Amino acid sequence: MQKLLSALNEKGKPVLSTNNALATEFQVCRKTITRLWNEVKKQIKNNNTVINLNSKRVGRQAPNKIQFDEEKFKAIKYELKCTQHSVAKQMDVSQTTMCRWKKKKVIRKHTNAIKPTLNENKLHRLSFALSKCEYDEQNDSFKFKPYNNVVHIDEKHFYLTQETQTYYLAPGEVEPHRECQSKRFIPKIMFICAVAKPIFTTNGDVFFDGKIEIWPFVTQEPVKRSSKNRKRGGWKQSQYSQLRKSILEQCL
Repeated sequence: MQKLLSALNEKGKPVLSTNNALATEFQVCRKTITRLWNEVKKQIKNNNTVINLNSKRVGRQAPNKIQFDEEKFKAIKYELKCTQHSVAKQMDVSQTTMCRWKKKKVIRKHTNAIKPTLNENKLHRLSFALSKCEYDEQNDSFKFKPYNNVVHIDEKHFYLTQETQTYYLAPGEVEPHRECQSKRFIPKIMFICAVAKPIFTTNGDVFFDGKIEIWPFVTQEPVKRSSKNRKRGGWKQSQYSQLRKSILEQCL
């Protein structure tokens, strides 16, 4: 307002260059500055003590926005919070209001995954695992026990062969010939293995590698009937002997 009044010339009219400067400063067109000049002169002519240049445009007033009621929202059951339509119905608001609340982040969308229930067996396994830990007061943390005097025993099944096996051969080398009565029922041998924690010296040398023994579950029985392979009364030669030997060499 002070700029407008100070830009009047001796005849009480605004200077053209001043209109252009004011339009550039307030980022409006020059006709808007002229219209404001005319409004100011009209109010001065009517002897108004206060010049009012507020907009006289009358439009639709926006309704008061519904505020988010956190206590009412928390009182809704989780079963009724699965969809936006259900929540809007419980809060007695429109879905547009729900979208506005989501945009303002007063409510958030959460995807919940179901968790497995720990049955009695799993609880025993969990308690067994926790019993193998001890509290370290120096570092204020839990760590596993040393296991220096513990031997682990478990069984393992090895198949006699595989349905498909990869070999690397030289040019002209004869391909291996493998046979099996049924590739769907390949025989396998069960072993029981005992291992422990390896022990190293202060220099880093291996004092004990932790490998104790591996035993195959096989039986030997005398031949009941003579055949082209062996005579009656002798001992059966296990067809897995070569496989057993190779597995034992790999494990030990």
